[in-house]
Amino acid sequence: MYDVITIGSALVDIFIHSQNFLATDTEHGKLLCQAYGDKIEVDNFNVYTGGGASNTAVGFARMGFETGIICETGRDRFSYLVMEDLRCNGVHTDLIIEEKREQTGGSVILVGHDGERTVMVHRGASSMLDSYDIPSYWLSQTRWIHLSSLGGRQETLKKIFKLVKRDPQVKLSWNPGSKELALLRNQELPVGKIAAHVVAMNQTEWEMIAPLQSQFLQHIPQLIITAGKRGGEVYLHGQHAFHFNSSGEAAVDTTGAGDSFTCGYVSGLLMGQEPQQAAQVGVANAGSVVKYYGAKAGLLSREQLE
Repeated sequence: MYDVITIGSALVDIFIHSQNFLATDTEHGKLLCQAYGDKIEVDNFNVYTGGGASNTAVGFARMGFETGIICETGRDRFSYLVMEDLRCNGVHTDLIIEEKREQTGGSVILVGHDGERTVMVHRGASSMLDSYDIPSYWLSQTRWIHLSSLGGRQETLKKIFKLVKRDPQVKLSWNPGSKELALLRNQELPVGKIAAHVVAMNQTEWEMIAPLQSQFLQHIPQLIITAGKRGGEVYLHGQHAFHFNSSGEAAVDTTGAGDSFTCGYVSGLLMGQEPQQAAQVGVANAGSVVKYYGAKAGLLSREQLE
């Protein structure tokens, strides 16, 4: 049996870091601007595994929880990297779907001098997780399900929410992606159908669903809105409960900061902590992650946390 099952994407991330990347402020925001056709010297070139389900699965395993992952990959060299990395970190891979006719997803991440990044992503097999890929039995046997982006797979979302409503002893946390937010904004996925105990998103994502904010506050028991270096806010049962500060750590790379915070927060709840204590676990986890390239290297173990 698993303490936690994560559901979502597992990708291979290629990180390219250069002090020479030019970030230019414009009326449309800060843009990464390089001369078309140029050859640019870079400072670092690294390959790691990533994706919301993969990152959080490793995070929960390091916190000492028996962790499984449901995601979809191809049967290629990238899938080998994903599987080996998960197994080396103590994550059970029995529930992963490998499709030989699909390509394991990946991304290229351009990291500037301040740790901020631009991501180019090919989701590949990670966006192909269908409702029939979700094993009802195993979800009913876990303590907690953590759901990240599914590339907007509406029927898969509906099945997961239905299973959680059927088994109230199973708790669900959800970090929706842009396509899930679009479903919500277009009213293709009613807020009332979300069977999540915890929902986490960043400030930009929260503003994307501005007309639905009151519904979220009414329906979601624990709502977390993160704001990077400014920390974030926690709402409990519709009321603002507290603000939390960021760790203040200088960022080498901010990739995975959101995943690591949410993983830390949920881990705190699973350890019996109150939300304010759980938020500090999330802050510590995210503060450690941003000191390293990739979303996993800095994830804390329970021993490090204590």
